[in-house]
Amino acid sequence: MTYDIRAYLCEMPMSIKGYTVLKDGFYTIVINANLCEATQRKTYLHEYDHIINGDFEKRYSADLIEVIAHGR
Repeated sequence: MTYDIRAYLCEMPMSIKGYTVLKDGFYTIVINANLCEATQRKTYLHEYDHIINGDFEKRYSADLIEVIAHGR
């Protein structure tokens, strides 16, 4: 399966590593530009995992999805 993914670096508070938004058929991954490169990569892969695991189609809360994701 293929996905339409855009990725951006954006300065954000250090408490936010990244997030993903699904809109108009595109996934937009936003990564904190203030993080080191290794953490940016790890964050991108974490967000990408949400996409390939179908987390945006699940009817769970974001908190529960994160708990499940960190248990994988």
